[in-house]
Amino acid sequence: MRSYGAIQTSFWGNVEAQQLSDQAKLLIAYLLTGPHTTMLGCFRLPKGYIESDLQWERDKSESALSELSRNNFVSYDDSSGWLLIQNFLRFNPICNPRQGVCIQRLFSVVPPHLALWKPLINSLLTHGKHLLSTFTDHLKTLQDSGDTVKKEDVTDQEQEEEQEQEQNKKKEELEEKNLMIEKESKSTYAMQALEVLNFLNNKTGCSYRPVDNNLKWIIGRLHAGASVKDCCQVIAKKTREWHANPKMAEFLRPATLFHPSKFDQYVGQLIVPQEVAQHG
Repeated sequence: MRSYGAIQTSFWGNVEAQQLSDQAKLLIAYLLTGPHTTMLGCFRLPKGYIESDLQWERDKSESALSELSRNNFVSYDDSSGWLLIQNFLRFNPICNPRQGVCIQRLFSVVPPHLALWKPLINSLLTHGKHLLSTFTDHLKTLQDSGDTVKKEDVTDQEQEEEQEQEQNKKKEELEEKNLMIEKESKSTYAMQALEVLNFLNNKTGCSYRPVDNNLKWIIGRLHAGASVKDCCQVIAKKTREWHANPKMAEFLRPATLFHPSKFDQYVGQLIVPQEVAQHG
C-alpha cells in the first residue's frame, strides 16, 4: 500500500474535468490517491472497495465509474474488477530503474485477456523511461501481436527479467570486489614503494620526495614481481659501487635504479647468497 498519492494541479483546470459531476471528481481523486492505487495506474478495484471507502451505495459507484469511463478518464472491467487510469504514467512518470522493475512486476499480474491490457501496453511504451530494454522489447512484441498472450508467457518473461537482474547484481558485486582488491593492492604497493624510497634516501643521503614521479618507478617493479628486499639489495649494492664516484653517484636515483630495462640486470648481479639489506 502506498503512503501517499498525487493529483496534478492542472487537473482542476482541465475543461473535461470541470464538466464532471461532483461524485465523479471525488471518485477520480480517490483513484489517484487511494490505498489500492499502484504506480502502474492499473490495479484490481472491486466496486465493494469503493463503496466501503467512500461510504457509497452500489448505484452511486456504478454511476461515477460509468461517467469516468465515458469521458476516457478510466477503463473498467466489470467482470474482474480491474481498472486502468488513462494517462496515469504521463502524469506519474517512472523515476528510476528500480521503479521500472516494480512496474514490470505489477504488469505481470494484469490478466492479458482484459480489454484494458493493450491500452496499458501502449501507455508503458509511450512513457516507459527507466524500463529494462528486454521488457520494452517484450512489450513491443505484445503490441504487434494480434493474439492474446497467455499468462504463463508473461510469468516466464518476469522470471527471465529477474534472472537478468540477479546476474547483473552478481556482476556488479564482482566488479566492486575486484575494484576493492585493486585499491588495496595499489595501497600496498604505494606503502612498500615509500619504504624503499626511504631506504634509498638513508643509504645515499639524498632527499627524494615521495611524489608520483619518484614512486612510480618503484611501484612498477613491485607490480612486476620484485620484493621490497630485492629493491633494497639493489640500492645497497649500487650505493657501494657508485657512491664514491661523482659521475656515477648521480645515477643513484629512482628513475635509473628502477628503470625496467636496468633493474633486472641489477638484480641479476646480486651475489648468492643474497646480501641482507639493512633498513635505515
